Amino acid sequence: MMQRKYKCTNYRKTLTLLSMCCSLLLGILLSSCDLSSLSTAQSEQSSTFNGTKEPITYNTNSHDVLIRTFYGGGLSGTLEIGPQVSIYGNGTFILGLNRQGTLATNALRQLLNTLVDTYGLLGFKRQQFVDIQDQNATFLELALNGKRVELMYGSFGNQQASAQDRDEYQRLGKALTTITETLKGPIHPYSSPPNVLLVHQTFNPDYTKSIFYWPFYEFTLAQVAIYECGETPSDDTSLNQETGCLKYLIPRNAVLLNAAQLQMLKAQMNGQPQGTFTERGYYYTVTLRTLLPDESFSKTLAMFGSAQSGYRGVPLHVGSIPLPTPVV
Repeated sequence: MMQRKYKCTNYRKTLTLLSMCCSLLLGILLSSCDLSSLSTAQSEQSSTFNGTKEPITYNTNSHDVLIRTFYGGGLSGTLEIGPQVSIYGNGTFILGLNRQGTLATNALRQLLNTLVDTYGLLGFKRQQFVDIQDQNATFLELALNGKRVELMYGSFGNQQASAQDRDEYQRLGKALTTITETLKGPIHPYSSPPNVLLVHQTFNPDYTKSIFYWPFYEFTLAQVAIYECGETPSDDTSLNQETGCLKYLIPRNAVLLNAAQLQMLKAQMNGQPQGTFTERGYYYTVTLRTLLPDESFSKTLAMFGSAQSGYRGVPLHVGSIPLPTPVV
């Protein structure tokens, strides 16, 4: 009787051990499948093709900017609240902030091949082709072959330059022309539900136009203006105390509106992207700016102001407005 009980016990232990081994083996197999699918998903985020001289790799996500241009940067320039051209990894291109089209894969790759292999933009020795600092220039940003390259094309050749510099300058000009000429085909309006709120204090409002009252209690215009542009320094000698922020210069931060806030502001501003508001006797210029696909993903606003020699993204804030830090 005892021997029979002993055999049954051993049999149960053997079954338990086999069950554990099977579970472990099944887990390993499932884990291998998960890793394989993850690897496939990751590899689909980029693409490589053979150019005329070398392989070219680019990200294919809809929020990955491959090519972007701005126009600005001069000491006497103005603020560009958005890029001129943005071309994304999936072939979508956006002109300014309100028009979009699509490049087929072959057309996109032909453009990338022209920029990388024909004109050799990724291997330039010089990056800034600007002689006269107070004039605007075209800023070109490229993200290809794992590199991020920034080039500026402006008034150049007024001073002595090397033969290589002159050659690169001509190639850069041709490359910019190629980008413009490639973006053809059906163009339709672009818009995105999220909008950014840009606010700066103004001291010379246009009284011939409508002036609105600020409708929100969650935050004040003064809070937004200080958060985005900093406090306006006191100046008893001037009637115009504007700092240049959001007029010539990019802001420190930008604020993202929620759907309800955007709807209320658009209705009050009669669908216009900019208007003048008053609050506690002060006046503010309010601008609503649409978001580009990469900005929604990176929480960074693409703008370009005067006196800039390179691109600096503007941090995009979501949520309640931080209170200004007291000056000690």
